[in-house]
Amino acid sequence: MNKDKMTGFMETERLVLFPYTKENLHLFNTDLCRFEEEFGVIYHGEELDYLLSSFLVKLEDEIAADPDNYLFFTEFLIVLKENSHVIGSIDFKYVPKDGVTEVGYGLNPAYEGNGYMTEALTAFLQFGKDNGIKTVRADTLKDNVRSQNVLKRCGFEFLYEDKNLWWEKKLI
Repeated sequence: MNKDKMTGFMETERLVLFPYTKENLHLFNTDLCRFEEEFGVIYHGEELDYLLSSFLVKLEDEIAADPDNYLFFTEFLIVLKENSHVIGSIDFKYVPKDGVTEVGYGLNPAYEGNGYMTEALTAFLQFGKDNGIKTVRADTLKDNVRSQNVLKRCGFEFLYEDKNLWWEKKLI
């Protein structure tokens, strides 16, 4: 893993989280092999289907349009230190409004059940707190018990139910 090239990364005991910048996201979108070579990682994250690929292309434009705030809406790749595999991603969904934002995350199912997402979310919440976020919300599908358990382990409290379940954590 080439952390020298990973602008703005965070480390936990087992993970490195590093954000897509405009430049490295463009490389990821246009030449994944070169991206892997440059950063010394192997992509094993969420499936790069049409929806995710389209989202990542759109994200390039969003980062270019708001470079001062991109850390509040870009994806952070989750990389295992032991083998440099990218296993998932985590992000804030938008620039905080009155100190409030939402978090989203995804993990390759092959890596579930090892505490990686709890570890990543814990570090990500500290990053948010350090950058002025006061409240973080999240939603889960009603049947996504694994994600609900991650949120509970990270101190989120249940808020309400609509088509999804909504959770919240105060960071102050």
